[in-house]
Amino acid sequence: EPANQSSSTRSQSNAPRPTTPQTGFQRAGVAPSQTPPRQAAAAPPADDPPADSAAAADGFLINGSVNNGAASPFAQPPALGNNQQRPGALYNGMIGGLFSNSVWDSRPYPITGIQTPRPDYYNVHLLGTFGGPVKVPRLQNRLNVFVGFQRVADDNALTQPGLMPSSLERSGNFSQSRDASGRPVQVIDPLTGLPFPGNTIPRDRISPQASSLLGYYPQPTRESDGRYNYEVPILSSLRQESVQSRLTQNINQRNQVFGNVSYQRTTTDANNLFGFVDENGSSAVDAQVNWNHRIAQLMSVRLRYQFTRQTNETTPYFAYRTNVSGDAGIGGNNQEPVNWGRPSLSFASGMAGLNDGLPRYTRNQTNAGGGDIFMSRGRHNFTIGGDVKRNHVGILSQQDPRGGFAFTGALTGSDFADFLLGVPATSQIAYGNADKNLRGFAYDGYITDDWRVGPSLTITAGVRWEYESPLSERYDRLVNLDIGPGFKAISPVVASDPTGSLTGETLPSSLMEADWRGLQPRLALAWRPVPGSSVVVRAGYGASTIPFPDNRYAFNYPVKQNYVGASPNNFQRAGSMAAGFPAPALLDIP
Repeated sequence: EPANQSSSTRSQSNAPRPTTPQTGFQRAGVAPSQTPPRQAAAAPPADDPPADSAAAADGFLINGSVNNGAASPFAQPPALGNNQQRPGALYNGMIGGLFSNSVWDSRPYPITGIQTPRPDYYNVHLLGTFGGPVKVPRLQNRLNVFVGFQRVADDNALTQPGLMPSSLERSGNFSQSRDASGRPVQVIDPLTGLPFPGNTIPRDRISPQASSLLGYYPQPTRESDGRYNYEVPILSSLRQESVQSRLTQNINQRNQVFGNVSYQRTTTDANNLFGFVDENGSSAVDAQVNWNHRIAQLMSVRLRYQFTRQTNETTPYFAYRTNVSGDAGIGGNNQEPVNWGRPSLSFASGMAGLNDGLPRYTRNQTNAGGGDIFMSRGRHNFTIGGDVKRNHVGILSQQDPRGGFAFTGALTGSDFADFLLGVPATSQIAYGNADKNLRGFAYDGYITDDWRVGPSLTITAGVRWEYESPLSERYDRLVNLDIGPGFKAISPVVASDPTGSLTGETLPSSLMEADWRGLQPRLALAWRPVPGSSVVVRAGYGASTIPFPDNRYAFNYPVKQNYVGASPNNFQRAGSMAAGFPAPALLDIP
């Protein structure tokens, strides 16, 4: 009897419990919203614990009540707030921002020992994205669209030191001047070969060109230590906006069209030690479209087209603003408004050189088309494809239109004294026609076999062929050299008449012979010596060709004037700032 009763009691305790779905950390068998059925009035035997004791052991039973345990935050049904179950959203997006400024920045470290003002600036980074399907009329499937935007505003503050001429040196007085080693500077009069009286250049001997250019040099901010006597905070800024978009359209089970378009614009303001700001702007466009077509279960084809265009433009501070060379009385350089500015000055002693950016506009444009075929045959996966590309390079710039003077102190013993007298050690200039329109084609083809030899060995073999034609100029204004036998004579040859006068050889319009031998083999393998292990042995071999990596020859123009005059001992050869630069000798193009 007692045994039967005990068996009956155990069978009741093992009866199935309510089948309410389990949620969160809820213990199995405890219903979150209803009370378990009450047991018989008779108390259970001492050797059988109450049914709720197991739930209490889990820590979810409060005050001995199963209902209270089900009311725990961990056992709430997913019905409210963030705990609510929802289907995946068709559309998604994001927006964000990062902001900072210079309020909490410390002062710049004073390299010269004198505190400089702290530049004020702010930085802003904004971004946002949106994506999802869009219904387009007459299209069976929705068009999947993604759009992203980003804006960046960054400022970079730094402190830059320099060495400027002192007030005494500006007036020609070198009695207090010291070189980098701390030794007194002695200035020699080139007319007598003796030191200037009082180590001072007479005012009537100071070049008016030097006096004019001295107006662009700021006064020192402290006494010179031989290296620096001037320090200033420099603030450079960058502004950038970019947009990216991606479109995908599944036409049917065999055809898919997808592409992307991106645009980026960047502007920078580059400050320098003299406080003159050059502006630089660039933009880039990249558009691609692809079409995938599945011919069979193990064969597909993809066609693609890509258009890219990059532009860059630099505008110096003095362009269209001040004709510095003309106002200083320096002639012989290019004084078109776009090239207005200062001739470059350099000093051997380390004094700050008077330099400025050059105007420049470049445009690189590419149109490319290509395709691939993918095939699977047994253990072989083949990829066969090729591309055709048309390159356009447009440049509007001069190499050195304002020219430059270098001072070494070879005339007087002090480079700055040479400058005050207006006698440089070297002078140089290079300019001519500014526009350059270069064109060229590029081709490539390839085949690759991904061979799964076995479970532990894979071999990839292929070959690629590339050809990039030498660049030609739209108006046949390139120039090269026709070299005689034994390199004993040279003669220029121009693309408009590409027959050499020495060799009689006729060249193509690019003035360079093309190389069509651009085969590039590829071989690689992956081998797992022990099946199922993480040890993999990899090896590979490849050969590549780089046809015409820079095309520098294409910038050789017969109308460009290059001149360098240098002579520390001969005034006539070195020239002077008063005489300016020699007139360019232009070569007529037939």
